[in-house]
Amino acid sequence: MTTPNERPDIPPLPPAGPEPAVVAPAQPAQPAPAAPIATGADLRTALEDGARTLDVRAQALGREAEAAARRWGENPAVKETADLAGRLWGLVLLAFGLWFFADVTLRLDLPSVRWSELWPVVLIVLGGFVILRGLARRS
Repeated sequence: MTTPNERPDIPPLPPAGPEPAVVAPAQPAQPAPAAPIATGADLRTALEDGARTLDVRAQALGREAEAAARRWGENPAVKETADLAGRLWGLVLLAFGLWFFADVTLRLDLPSVRWSELWPVVLIVLGGFVILRGLARRS
């Protein structure tokens, strides 16, 4: 067995120099003064105020979401896109289901598919679909 200094592909270690100076550890910072201890009533009031504020914000967010859903639901382009996307995913699932049904249940001799080589094709098809949808919206 060779040591690192005997191997020609590893450079030799530099000679030992003077020891580095020892630095004294810094003094820990003084802890911050403790906050005044809250009583049970103060804590309960603070929690109730926080809960009320959170409830008001959640209700406002819900109203905004409902308004946005109404606006989007009235837009025919959104309906058409959702309809087309649903059909596309339905066709993809149908194709996979038929493939596996024919292969496993009917024992048809289908070509073996290596999914590790197929997923880039799926991404290319989806990207082409997105580009075509964008071009269709502009015209």
